[in-house]
Amino acid sequence: MALTADTVVRLLIAERAKILAYIGALVRDRAMAEDVFQEVSMLAVQRCGEIGDETHLAGWLRRTARFKALRAEEQRRRRAARLADDVMDLLEPEWQAFDPLPARDLVAALEGCLQRLTPNARALVELKYVEGLEGARIAERLDQQLRSIYTALSRIHRALGDCIRRRFFAEAQTGDA
Repeated sequence: MALTADTVVRLLIAERAKILAYIGALVRDRAMAEDVFQEVSMLAVQRCGEIGDETHLAGWLRRTARFKALRAEEQRRRRAARLADDVMDLLEPEWQAFDPLPARDLVAALEGCLQRLTPNARALVELKYVEGLEGARIAERLDQQLRSIYTALSRIHRALGDCIRRRFFAEAQTGDA
């Protein structure tokens, strides 16, 4: 049975953060990710009759977002840093693992894990993801070596990933998930 437009809209709203994260990994530009999300959302509503169920929708959204992101980059005529297609293919099972988890739970886990970071680490995250600064601009602003910034961001990403996995593993073990 195909999904209704109302169901697609409800799921798009509920899973917005997850979908935007996926698109953001492709385009590395917040404004472009929003544009691609809106385009994909409109297509999903228009084609809801072709989408079998919620599980099918998650994969359909990723595939469509991937193609729309590639097209947006071509139109931008600027070589943006993005993950190679073979890397995206390898990451697909990792993204699928998050399909059953509500986006609000992932966002809540991320927020909790961000609070556990040191003030300096939170400041780096804010410069990178809230202000949208490139590594070189962060290094310049903080008067640090670029390599130090990238090393710190890498450690922060790893710590946040580990924290989120621990939170969901602990919830699964206690039955709170």
